[in-house]
Amino acid sequence: MLTIDAARGFTLVEALVAIAIMIVGIGGSAGLLLQTIRQERESGSRRTALRIANSMADQLRAVRRPDGRAVLAITGMDAAEACIDQPVSCESERAAERLRSTWIAEAGSALPQGASASVVVPDPRVPEYLISIDWPAAGGGVERLRMPVTT
Repeated sequence: MLTIDAARGFTLVEALVAIAIMIVGIGGSAGLLLQTIRQERESGSRRTALRIANSMADQLRAVRRPDGRAVLAITGMDAAEACIDQPVSCESERAAERLRSTWIAEAGSALPQGASASVVVPDPRVPEYLISIDWPAAGGGVERLRMPVTT
């Protein structure tokens, strides 16, 4: 009598299920990879913004008015207007004006397109500054860095 041995191996259904599971796994891995790349890009932008803000803070500490007040030209004010009350401080204000234009250009070129950088002086009588850098986030929205600086 002839007997038929059961064939060993996978059936077509088992193979299709295994392929479907593999495709889901690869799709999940691809999504995870894309999320990781986006997070790394955002992290790089944050590191760049922090580096630029720290550089600006160091430069603000180096540029001082003789009367101890904040340099106002760093905010975008004209240097001649900023030193009208103290002509002795005009050199510091001119240096701050040059510093501002260089700093804004550096922030614009190093960060994603649409980034903006500014410095605010809360009280002109005190040498305190607030450095602000905004840039578009990779997933939409806006990232912000605010750094108070006292010189």
